[in-house]
Amino acid sequence: MSSNYQFKAKTIIGEGRTTQTAVDEIKNWLMEACLPQISEELTVLFLTSCKNDIAATQCTIKAYFRIKSDAPELFNDRDIDREDLTKAMKTIICSSIPVRMPNNIVIHFFKLTDTNYRNLNLVVSMKLAFMLLDVSQRSNPPEQVIVLLDMKGVNLMHLTCMRMGAIKKFIEFVQEGMPIKIQMIHVLNTNYVFHKGLDLIKIFMKNELMALIKPHPPSMSMEEFHREWIPASCLPEEYGGILSSVEKLNQKTIEQFRELKPFFEAEQKLRSQYKRNYSKKWF
Repeated sequence: MSSNYQFKAKTIIGEGRTTQTAVDEIKNWLMEACLPQISEELTVLFLTSCKNDIAATQCTIKAYFRIKSDAPELFNDRDIDREDLTKAMKTIICSSIPVRMPNNIVIHFFKLTDTNYRNLNLVVSMKLAFMLLDVSQRSNPPEQVIVLLDMKGVNLMHLTCMRMGAIKKFIEFVQEGMPIKIQMIHVLNTNYVFHKGLDLIKIFMKNELMALIKPHPPSMSMEEFHREWIPASCLPEEYGGILSSVEKLNQKTIEQFRELKPFFEAEQKLRSQYKRNYSKKWF
C-alpha cells in the first residue's frame, strides 16, 4: 500500500518514537499472517500507540481490520459531500483542535449545534469522530488524544437516537483497534441525560476506558477548567480560549475532510482486500 500520509516513517523513527527494526518485524509478520501490506507510516502509528510492544501491535492491527470490516456503517463511504455527512456536520460541531497540548497531545472537540433530536444521526456522527482521527494523524502524528465533549443542548429525546449495535462496534474499535490511545475524555455540562446514556453503554466498556471519563457539571467555571485540565491556548473562544470560534473550527474540519477524500478511498480499498481474502483465515 502506498502511503497517503504527509509525514515519513523515517521522521518518527528519527525522533526515537519507534525503530526500523520494529517496523520491519511488523512488515514481515503481515506477510506471514496473510494480512494486507500497510504503509510504514501506518505501521509506526500502530507501534507508537502500543508503546512498541510487538504482540500488542499485532493484536491491534488484527482488530483494526476485523472491526472495520464488520462495521461498514462506521468506516465506509467517508465522503464529506455525501448528503448524510453534510447534514451531520450541520447538526454537530467537531474539530481537531489546531494547537496541541504539551507532549504532542491532540484535542478532539464535539458539540451539538442543532438540538432537535430528529436531526441527529448518531451513527453518522460516530463515523465523523473516526474521520477526525485521520485528520489528526495524517501530517503530525500525536502521542495521544483528549476528547472534549460538550453536552449542552442534549436532552432525553436524544437517547432515542442511540443504536446499540453501532455503539458496541464504536467502543470496541476505540478499545482494541484504534492506532492511538485516549488520554482523557472530558465531558462538559453533564446532566441526568449524560449519566443515563452512560448507564446504557457502559456494558460495552472496559474499566480502563471508564476510568478516563471525567464529567464536569454546568456550574464549573472555565477558569477552573483552564487551570486544572486544558489551557485557554488550546480552546475556542466560546470556552474562554484564544482560538477561533467553534463554527470557524468546524468549517476548517469540513475542508480537511474534503482534502482527505483520496486518503479515505485508498484506505477503504485496502480494507476491501482484507474482507475478500483474509477474514475467514483469521476470524
